[in-house]
Amino acid sequence: MIYVLLILASIIGIALSVFYLRKNVVRIKEKNKTEPKAYKRVMNYALTALWYGYLLVFFVGLTVNNVGNW
Repeated sequence: MIYVLLILASIIGIALSVFYLRKNVVRIKEKNKTEPKAYKRVMNYALTALWYGYLLVFFVGLTVNNVGNW
């Protein structure tokens, strides 16, 4: 039963990560319209991709690990 709950939690985590990634990309596009420096515009996307990449790898790893134990 615990594995089912962990798998469910990881799937919800993946869904929320994707939802907030899309939401933040839209927010960054709006913010970058007023940003005059190119390196700051690029860093907004790079750091967001890095953060959500870590989250997605964590939740996918949690899912794979618990499916293997099931």
